[in-house]
Order: sequence, then C-alpha cells, then structure tokens
Amino acid sequence: MTSANKKILLLIIVLGIILRFYNFHLLPFTHDEFSALFRTNFDNFTDLIEKGVKIDGHPAGIQVFLYYWVKVFGKTEWVVKLPFLIFGILSIYIFFLIAKIWFNETVALVSAAYLASLQFSVLYSQIARPYMSGLFFSLSMFYFWSRIIKTPSRDYYKNSLFFVIFLTLCAYNHYFSMLLAGIVGVYGLFLIDRKYLFKYVICLFITFLLYLPHLKIFFFQLNVGGVGGWLGKPNKYFILDFIYYIVHFSNYVLLVTIAIAVFGFYKNKISNLVPAHYLLFSILFFLPILIGYFYSRYVNPVLQFSVLIFSFPYIFFLMFGHIQNQKPIINLFLVVVILLTNIVTLVFERQHYKIFYNSVYQHILTDCQNFKKDTATIFLIDSHRKISAYYFNKLDLDSNFLWLEDFGSERDLIKFLQKASVGKKQLYFGCVSSVNPAVFPILNEYFPKLVWQKNYARGTTYLLSTEKSDTEGIVTALDFESSVQNNWSNVNTQSIVDSLFYSGRHAYLLDSTIEWGPTFTVALQDIVRNEKDFIDVSVKFKRKGWINEVMIVSQLESLGKLIDWRSSSFEKYFNSSDDWHTAYHSIKLSDAELRYKNIQLTIFIWNKGRSTFYIDDFKIWVRKGNNLIYAVDQKIN
Repeated sequence: MTSANKKILLLIIVLGIILRFYNFHLLPFTHDEFSALFRTNFDNFTDLIEKGVKIDGHPAGIQVFLYYWVKVFGKTEWVVKLPFLIFGILSIYIFFLIAKIWFNETVALVSAAYLASLQFSVLYSQIARPYMSGLFFSLSMFYFWSRIIKTPSRDYYKNSLFFVIFLTLCAYNHYFSMLLAGIVGVYGLFLIDRKYLFKYVICLFITFLLYLPHLKIFFFQLNVGGVGGWLGKPNKYFILDFIYYIVHFSNYVLLVTIAIAVFGFYKNKISNLVPAHYLLFSILFFLPILIGYFYSRYVNPVLQFSVLIFSFPYIFFLMFGHIQNQKPIINLFLVVVILLTNIVTLVFERQHYKIFYNSVYQHILTDCQNFKKDTATIFLIDSHRKISAYYFNKLDLDSNFLWLEDFGSERDLIKFLQKASVGKKQLYFGCVSSVNPAVFPILNEYFPKLVWQKNYARGTTYLLSTEKSDTEGIVTALDFESSVQNNWSNVNTQSIVDSLFYSGRHAYLLDSTIEWGPTFTVALQDIVRNEKDFIDVSVKFKRKGWINEVMIVSQLESLGKLIDWRSSSFEKYFNSSDDWHTAYHSIKLSDAELRYKNIQLTIFIWNKGRSTFYIDDFKIWVRKGNNLIYAVDQKIN
C-alpha cells in the first residue's frame, strides 16, 4: 500500500471517528437501549436469560455483554455506547481490508469512505444494540473467510481459528448476522480449494458445537416469532426505500454514487470484470433482504432497515468493484467528494445531530419545566414510565404530571377535561408517536388554541389554551342548517329534524332503517399538503334508543382499490346519559401508505348495529403533523 493511500485511509478513519464521537457525551439512549438496560437489573445469570433474553427476540450475546459491562463501568450513556462506537471505527478498517483482498486500493478507499460517512453506519455506531457489533463481527468473519478462500495455504489454521470465532459471534449477536454468516459459510463450500474442504467443514461443525448452548433460546424465540407485535409487514417499496435510505434520501449522494460508478467504466473493459465476484456480493446483499421480506410477509414481521446493516456494505462492491486501481491523486479526489457530499447531507439534509441527539422522552418532561409551577396549567403526558423515571432522577425534574394511561377510557378523559377546563387556562401535552391520534382533538375541544408545537423524532409536545381559536384547517362542517355542501352525499333531507338539535335549529336522525349515514368524499390532494398531517373528525350525537355498533369510518381508495380503512366507535364516547356527546376520529397519515395515484378520502357514519340516534355538527379538519416523527429512517418532508 502506497504512503499516499495510507494517508487517505487515515483521513477516512479520522473523519469516521469525528462523525461518531461528535459531542458523544450528549448522546441519549434510544427506546431499545433503555429496554436493554432495564433487562440488566437481575441478580443472577439464570434470571438474565429467562427474563432478560428470551422475551427480547434477539440472541443472548449482546444482552449478556451489556449485563456485565454496566456492572463494571456503570450506565452513563457514553460509557454504555463506547464499545459500539469503537466497533464502528474498526468496521471501517476491516471493510477496507476486505475490499483490498477482493479488488484493489481504489475500491477499498471508496468503499471505506462510504462506510465512514453514511448515516446508516454513523447512527448505529451510536446505539448500544447488536447492530454495529454485528457489522464488525460479520466483516471480521468475512475477512478471515476471504483469506481462507483466496489464499488457503497461507496461515490457514490462524485464519480458520478467527473465522470460527467471528462466525460464532455473528450467531450469538443477531439472527440476521447469523443469517449472513450462514450464507457465507454455505457459499464457502463451493469456493474452497478441494484440498481444504474437509478442514473447512470441520470449522463449520465446530461453530455449530459452540452454538449448541443457545439452541434452546433460539427455538423458544422462533416459536414466539415477530418483534413484539409492533412491526408491520414490509410493503412493495421496501427494497427501493432501503437503498434510498442508504444514500440519505438525497439526490446529491445518489448522483455522486452513480457518477463514481460510471467513472469506473472509463478505460475499463467488460472482459476485466469477474462475474463470480458480482454473484457473491449480489447474494450477500440481496438474499438477506429477500429472506427477511418473504418471512415478514408470510410468517412473522421481522424486517426493518436496522437488521440489514450486516449485509448492506456489499452493495458498494456491486457499485464500485469494476473500478481499476487509480493514482493516489484520483483516489484522494474521489474520497473527498464522497466524504464532503455525505457529511453535508448528513448534517444539513438528514439533520442527524439535531434530531438524534434530542430525546423525545427527555423533551416531553423538560419542554414545560420553565412554567411547571403555573397553577393555571394542566400537565398531561403519554410516555414510558420507566424511561421518564430515569430522566426525573438524572435531571432532578418536577415529576408532578398527569399520565394519559391513568385515564381508563376516552370517557374518563373527557369527564376530567370538562371540569378542569373551567378553572385552567392552559394544557401542556407531551406524547410519543404511539399515542392514540384522537387524543389531540379531544384535548383541542376544551383547549381550542394551539399556542405552540415542538416536533421530535418519535414524539411531539404541545401547549394548548382556552383562548378562542380561528378556523384554520377546517375542511368542511355539516350542520344541517342549510343546503348540503359539495362533496357530501347520503344526506336525506327527510331525516333532518327540528325537534332536537345540538346547535342551530336542526339535527339529523338515523334509525334502524338507515345503515349508511352522511358521507364526505374528496380527493386527498385537495385538502392535504403534507403526508405527515392528521385528518381529524368530530360529530355530536345523542341517543334515542340504544347506541350499538355505530362508527365513524374513514377510507382511502386509489382507482377503486382500498388502501386504508379505519373506524372509531361511538360507544367509546357514550356515558349512558341522555346528553349530547362527541365522537372523535383521527387519521394519522404518516402511518398510511400514500404512494398511489388519485387517492380519494371518504368519511362516513356507519350505523352497523341499526341504532336510533341523532347527529349534529359533523366536522372534518386537517391538523399539522410532526414532519420529524419518523425522521431517523424516513425522508424529512
């Protein structure tokens, strides 16, 4: 390796260190890290395995490591994350060595530059979970495997020893790192020099023996399946989304990557390409995705971007493996362009340090602390209790909050708000992304003015007041006082009555002969400008008989195909009195798949149980959403 190329590699590694260790003492724990740490609070190893490992859905390796690591070094954020930050740096160097074995120094430098500066690898270097450890283990495994395959006669026993060690670590680290290790191990049977085949099989057998203690855990977790029930099935865009995620959702990064790949064909003959190399790295990159995709579609959902970090580096060999070795000055130019483009988009387009370094769990508790003693304000939160307790203790915060989950039902929350809004002027609400989206319109009914909204990844905080609000965002309001507006249907004028009403002088009666109530239909693009927004619905209702199986329904359709269907039951808002009540319904557009043409929104009342009741003031409005809600792994709008 030339002295100039060594300096370029040093530049890559130094920048990789800076990107990962920038203000690393301010790095917060993620939800998954908190979960792992909470599962280290056991007095013995048996409880750790039974109560801390089996229930998690991951192999025991990293959880056991964390169990002993925090016992020795404590649970300060940067201390817990330090091994994974180091794994991230070591992975850059190991990846360089692999590329150098299979290709040349130019390919190695270009590939290492990407691994050093992309958000995918930077982010997971800063998270103490089995992702960056798995990348380091799998790259190390592949490095020693490559030496066995390429030059088996050179240090075979040393290389095979480390191959077995890292193959085993992959198996104990994560099931997708184990999958990749299994693919590599089996593929090696076809590539290994026949004289070394028996010894190679012995290596695989020894690895299996080393994994035997974990088989009981493996089969237990396999029978449980899935990832806690919260992960949905991947859609048809998953692979394209993943590749776009790798390049920062940035056209600049994409164009630079394509330009370098095209440059590689300059003065390079097709005959110089090695098809076997492209077959190998295509398998390593695409096969884990395909296995995860089909398993998630037809068995249990397990596929997400994070689990593909072990196989993602090999896409760079597919992109750049054809580039011939270049002069150091060309190498330096290519590396500087890559690093500059990736770092600028990491910092400014992806806003990595602004977004990732701000924990929503902390901000839910701190965004209101400067006015926490205001007796005219209600402080309501929906968050994780154990994580909140961590920040209460760490930051010595006022912990006097109302918890949304302590209200047993929507009826209980409404009953509380009816009384509290009389004596209070403001309501502070902090919530994680999993909150029921209909909670906000309920709060907004009694505190109608939004004073401010602060957005974070995975959560939002709000301040609401009792001041009168304007009508911004209102799409339509059906009050049955005048002629029916455009976009409304299924409104029978004979069902409009003047004997009873909530406001004005009229209401609408649905009885046992009417299954489908007033219906609103509109092109989604006509009312929504951002796919992270909410569509909120409210309708006043009063029973005449008994309320049974009555719903507000929303559906999104594209060219006759139903793409989203949601409903909210009136019964959740009915307290058995004969008063007027309000039913609420919200569509969280960020959780809907909107990549369809000509999407039509339809909202209607479904009197499925053929009840008899009145409705009035049927309102639909668009509420500004949180554009950062899924910013860690989605494009920021």
